[in-house]
Parts: sequence; structure tokens; C-alpha cells
Amino acid sequence: MKRQDSGDTYSIHRLLQHRLLHDLEESPGERQEIFCLAFELIRERLPRPSLDAPNSIKWNVFKEYIPHVLTIQRVYHDALPMIKPFVGLAELFRDGGVHLWQRGLIYDGLRLLNSAEAILDRLECEEDQLRIDIHIATALLIQYFGISHRAESRNRFWKVLQIREKLASQIGPANMTKDDEMTLCNSLADYGNALLQFNNYKEAEPIYQKCHAKYQQWGTEEEIHFEYAKFNHHMAFCRMYHEDFKGAIRLAERAVELVSRQTGQPQLTLRFKFDLACIILQSGDLEKALEVQKQILKARLSLQGNGKMTYFTLQSYYAVGAGYSHLGRLEEAEYVRVWSTSPRIAKGWQAYDENSFKKGAGKSW
Repeated sequence: MKRQDSGDTYSIHRLLQHRLLHDLEESPGERQEIFCLAFELIRERLPRPSLDAPNSIKWNVFKEYIPHVLTIQRVYHDALPMIKPFVGLAELFRDGGVHLWQRGLIYDGLRLLNSAEAILDRLECEEDQLRIDIHIATALLIQYFGISHRAESRNRFWKVLQIREKLASQIGPANMTKDDEMTLCNSLADYGNALLQFNNYKEAEPIYQKCHAKYQQWGTEEEIHFEYAKFNHHMAFCRMYHEDFKGAIRLAERAVELVSRQTGQPQLTLRFKFDLACIILQSGDLEKALEVQKQILKARLSLQGNGKMTYFTLQSYYAVGAGYSHLGRLEEAEYVRVWSTSPRIAKGWQAYDENSFKKGAGKSW
């Protein structure tokens, strides 16, 4: 027993743990009962996450109990004969996977989400909202693995859209609320974004225009600025593909202005600004594009604090280095490369594969 600030903790020697688990294999009924008891204890304490609004206040409780979620997932996955699955277990793994994704812990997060999906498949149950959450979290998580996973991401957003449209047809047009319509529009836009990853702007553009028609019914840019920010952001890329760079930059700048009104989300504003810089680059103005990327890098470093690193900060390092390289300023490009891969910085990047990062980061660079 160890006494800590949060209370007493008990540990069992690994050899004893192994022996107890081995003994339980000889008694599947008792093993199932103990497994369910462990599940209930963890479920009672693990906070419920939100895909839309991550709550940092829950993190302290979460980080205390997520090791138990990962342990119970390993026990479930390795058990022979197999432990009987149930929907509540899939929900627990979904919650743990979402929490880990929100903290940037992608590999363990993906393991939990995959287990949650496998349970639903084995039970042959729909559980529409649970499947939607799993598809969305997985699609957003695998984007960090680079371009090789874009097809899976697109297919998952397509599945989400199919479920949303099915639910909408069940509700009926007369009974659709604004929230119902907004949820469906978000799914449409997500699928449109996935199409853009394959440069398929011809299919994506009418999807965005369909969403825009709904936004105009709901209110003005001043009233629902975030929805219009997303629309301008998406349409900026479509105009870029049409080689209307002046129109693309105008839309992207408007998107940055609108999204900056979202309080408490500076990283989101910087992501919109990053895409603006990519469009400026495609227009041929390399100097201006580099200047904007340098501003973004400085802001991201300020937000992360000295010595801390995230996927997006490294993305900015890569973009700035590539910008210098395009301009023939090779010494400055090399300086950025050395700085971004130094041991102090690399220590915070151990979870990511360098080649996957380079393939996935800064698509317009």
C-alpha cells in the first residue's frame, strides 16, 4: 500500500497478477463477473468527454483512471476464451479514446477506439450516436499519420453523413430543429473537407453551398459567425482550385476574422491563418506567405510555452523552413530544420513518425 495525496493506493506484484489471471482463465464465469465489477468501478469515476468542447478541468481525474481503462482493454483483447462484450464497455473505450485524442496521445487513443468499434460490430448493433463518435474521433486522430490514411478518414466521414441523414429522415423535415439541421450541415461539411483532401473540389463546392443556404436561414455573419467562418474557409480552397487567388485570399481572410471572434480558441484561429498562408503561397507571393507563416510560428510557440511542442507547432516549423527553401535562403531553412529537430524539441515529438509528419504537414507547401 502507498499513501498519496489523493488517498491510499494498492499494488500487486506482477507475478501474482499473472497467476490470478491464469486461474481466472479456468473459471470463465467468475472471470466475467470480476471483469464487470472492474468495469463498473472505472466507469463510475472516468469523466464523460465532449467531442465539441474539451474540458481541461476533467484532465486530472482522467489521467488517474485512463491507465485502468487501457488495462481493462488489454485484458478484454487478450482474454481466451473471450469475455462477453457489451455496449457499456464500448462506451468506456470510446470515452477513453476521445480523452486520449484530445491530449494528443494518438496510439493508445486509436487502440481504444478500435476496440469500441469491434465490440459494436461483434454485437451487430447500430448504436448510431456511439458509432458517430467513434468515426469522428478516429477520422480526426488518423490525420496525424499522414496522407496514407486519408481514404479511411473520408470513408468514416461518409458513414457519419449516412447515419445523420438516416436520423434526419426518421425525424422528418417538419420536426427538424435548428440543432438537428446544424448537426447535419456539419456532417456534410466534414465530408466535403474529406473530398478536398483528394483535390475533389467539384464535388465539395456544392456541398458547402448547400450548407451556406442553411446558414442564411439561421442568421447573419454577426449572429452565427463561426458557421460563416467555416464556410468562407472551405470556399477559399475551392476558389484556389479555380485559380481565383484574389477571391480565395479574400474569403480566407474573412474566415480568419470571423473565427477570431471565438473566445478561448487561439489555436483554431492560427489553423485558419495557416491555410490562408498556404493559399497566398499558391498565388505566387512567396515572401508574404513566409511572413505570415513566421507570425503563426511565433504565436504557436508563445501559446505552448518555452520548450513545449505540438503537432501544429512542428507543422509551422516545417512551413517556415520550406518557405525559406523556396526563396533560396537555404542557410535560414537549415537553421529552422536543426532547431525543430533538436533533442530538446524532439523529446516532445516521440509519438510521431517523422516521415508521416512530413507527408501530412502543410499540404500546400
